[in-house]
Amino acid sequence: MVIQAGKGRTALTYDVRLFGSDLLISVFGGVAHIGSVAVGDCGSLLSYTAKEHKDDALSETLAKTISRRYQCRCVVTAGFHLDDIVKEEISAVLETHVEGSKKVMAALDELLESSESKDIL
Repeated sequence: MVIQAGKGRTALTYDVRLFGSDLLISVFGGVAHIGSVAVGDCGSLLSYTAKEHKDDALSETLAKTISRRYQCRCVVTAGFHLDDIVKEEISAVLETHVEGSKKVMAALDELLESSESKDIL
């Protein structure tokens, strides 16, 4: 499923995919790339961030929160880049990420509620 959050230059896209009881989520916006990868495992976290990237601000909290909430493994890749970004836009991206994370969890909750098999996650 694809979830959109925010608008304009600071919009984020969440591509959420189920692999059995595990999740793969790609978070991207601006010029999409992979700047960080975080793996949450029932609340534990392992993370890699590429040199000179700060995308872990998007990947780590989401991987840890999702894996703890749903007691699953969750891999989150994140990449957001804007040329000439200003502090206000950075703040807007982080606020959008809070909104987007809530939308992802609401969509997962709805999927679980509507599923005949509660073993999806």
